[in-house]
Amino acid sequence: MENVILEHLQKIEKQLEMINSKIENFLGFEELREEELRELDEIEAEMEKGEKFSLE
Repeated sequence: MENVILEHLQKIEKQLEMINSKIENFLGFEELREEELRELDEIEAEMEKGEKFSLE
């Protein structure tokens, strides 16, 4: 059972990495304000630590 859960978590992690990559390559990403870039960096750091974050 634990293996199944771990497999699902690994798939989710890979999907999040793909989403992150797409966001970084999104046209207009370089046009984000400094504040918006910092916010994205904070979200990424929290995700790497496994912390939850609000989407608001």
